[in-house]
Amino acid sequence: MADTTTTAPPKQPTSADVALLSFGLGLEFAMIDLYTRAANASKDDMKTVAELFGAHHRAAAQSLTGLLGRKAPTVRNEKFYAAQSTKAGGGTAKEIAAHLASLENALVATHINVLSQLRGIDGASLVASIIPIEARQAAVLVEMSGSSSLDDIMALDAKAVIDPETYPA
Repeated sequence: MADTTTTAPPKQPTSADVALLSFGLGLEFAMIDLYTRAANASKDDMKTVAELFGAHHRAAAQSLTGLLGRKAPTVRNEKFYAAQSTKAGGGTAKEIAAHLASLENALVATHINVLSQLRGIDGASLVASIIPIEARQAAVLVEMSGSSSLDDIMALDAKAVIDPETYPA
């Protein structure tokens, strides 16, 4: 028998939602800095794309911060940044693009995982609005890397999810 409850889900993030959204926000802050490294290490198209995509992550971070208010973390996920910064700022444009594409795919998988756990409508709506932007960024970066593999474009399996135990907020 179908659930006949008339209780609507909460609009604002629950305390469990705040923890999930804070983890995502720390990753977004890290991505801003990773794209800054990539832009500083690149020229031409890769530099332009890194600057633009970094701005997209800044917009996502600002939106998450606005939603979380005073509960919002104000720093990047340092462990995640440290693990990714060398590859984000070194190598050829194709190597940098490939690395950033893998990170974008990991963020998409992570945000989908977070979305499945959120209870509050506002947080779920915001995370759902971020996912397609980061998926499109991954597709652009895969193209820039020279790959045409569908596995590179759609690397969204459970292995791609960024683990909060490995990279705590």
